[in-house]
Amino acid sequence: MRIHTHDPREHIRGVHQILINNKKRIGFLFGAGSSCTNATGISTIGVPVIGQMTKLIEKEAADHSAEFANAVQQIQQEIENRKPPFNIFNIESLLSSIEAKREVIGNGNLNGLDSAGFKTLANLVKDNIVKLVSVHEDFKSEDRATLAHSKFSSWVSNARRSYPVEIFTTNYDYLFEIALEGLGIPYFDGFSGSYEPFFCPEAVEDIDAYLHLVKLWKMHGSLGWVFRESDKAVIRKQANTVESDDESILIYPSHLKYNASKKQPYVGLIDRLCTFLQQDDAVLITCGYSFGDSHINERIATSLRRGANSHVIAMYYDKHGEENNPLYGLADEKDGVREMATNGTKGKMSVYGLRHAVIGGKFGKWKLRDEPKKDEVIQVDQYFDEDGAIPSDETGEYKGNEKWEGTGEFRLPDFCKLSEFLNGLSSSKDASGAENQYET
Repeated sequence: MRIHTHDPREHIRGVHQILINNKKRIGFLFGAGSSCTNATGISTIGVPVIGQMTKLIEKEAADHSAEFANAVQQIQQEIENRKPPFNIFNIESLLSSIEAKREVIGNGNLNGLDSAGFKTLANLVKDNIVKLVSVHEDFKSEDRATLAHSKFSSWVSNARRSYPVEIFTTNYDYLFEIALEGLGIPYFDGFSGSYEPFFCPEAVEDIDAYLHLVKLWKMHGSLGWVFRESDKAVIRKQANTVESDDESILIYPSHLKYNASKKQPYVGLIDRLCTFLQQDDAVLITCGYSFGDSHINERIATSLRRGANSHVIAMYYDKHGEENNPLYGLADEKDGVREMATNGTKGKMSVYGLRHAVIGGKFGKWKLRDEPKKDEVIQVDQYFDEDGAIPSDETGEYKGNEKWEGTGEFRLPDFCKLSEFLNGLSSSKDASGAENQYET
C-alpha cells in the first residue's frame, strides 16, 4: 500500500504566495505554545507549559497549608481514576474540579474543605496563574529585538497589505503588546479611551471604523482587564495599578470558561473570529494553539463551512512523549485535529504537523520529492529539518553509499521558527514587485 506524502517545498510556496498576496485577508490564532519559554526566543522569558504550571501551583497549594496539599492530592487521585480521556490531571482539570465541588458542596465538606475553603483554593490557583503569565515583569528593553513576537511584528509592519493583519490569541500575557508597541505599530484591541479605556463591542463589530490598524483580539482576556461595577463596563488598567479587590475577568482554564465566554467582551471577540473566517479570501494561520478549546474549535469549523473560500492553515506542534522516543499526534487516526481537518471542515483546513500533514483532506508524511539542489538547501532549511541519510547497505556504513530519504521535521509549528521565517520574508519583494524567493 502506497503511503501518501506531502512535499514541504510545494506547500511552503503556497503559504508564501498567500502571504505576499495583498488582497488576501490574513489572520493568526496563537495559543499557549507561542508564549512558552522555548517559543519566545529568550531563555529567561516565557510562560510555563501546562505540565510545569500544574506542578508549580501544586507546590504553592502545599506551601499554603496541609489542608490544601491534601485536597489537591485527593483531587488528583479522583481525576486519574476516571476513564480516558478524562483522567488527565493538569491545571484545567484541577480548577474545574475545585469549582465544581464548590458549586455543589452547600454546607458540607469534601476533600477536607468546606465551601469557603474551596473558594480560597480556587483564588490561590487563579492568582498563581496570573503570576506565572506575568512575564512582562522580567522583560528588559534590550531583549526586545530577540523576542520572537518582535520578529513576527516586524513582518506585520513591513507587509504591505490592503487588509491589515488580525491577531487572535488565547494568551493573557503582554508579549504581543510589547512587540507591537516597541516597533511603533498602531493597533486596535477593542478598547477605547485613555484614562480607563473601556471595551467597545460596537467598534469590534464595525471593523471598518479602524480599517487600517492591525487588530489584536485577546479572546480569553488579558492581564489588566477588570470589571467596573459602577457601570458594568470592562476596563483596562496598567498592570501595576490593578488592585487586589479588582474583579479580574480572565477566562481561567476550567469547565466554567465556556459559561464565561458567553459574556462580553468574549462573545464579541469570538464573533469577530467567526466573521473573519466567513469573509472571502480569508486565511487563518494558527501556531501554538493545540485545538484543546472545543468552544473555539466548533466556531472555527462552523465558520469554515459557511465561508465561501476561507481556509485555515494550522501549524500544529504535535510532538509529545519521551525525548528519545517521541510520539506525534497526527500519526494517531483518533487525533482530534486530524479528524477536524479530514472530516469536519470540508477540506478547508490544512494541518502542518512536525512529521505529518493533512492537506486537502489527505493525511500523509512530510517527504521531499527530490533532493534539494545546492543553491536551494539554505531556503529549505528555513522551514524543514531534513533527516540525515541512512546507510544503503545493512551490513555496514560505506562513505558515499548512503540512501537519501527526503523525510524530516517541519519547523514552522514552533512559533520561534515561524517568526524567523516570516521576518525573512520582509526582505523579499512584496506583491507588487516580486520574485518569489522560494520558487525553484
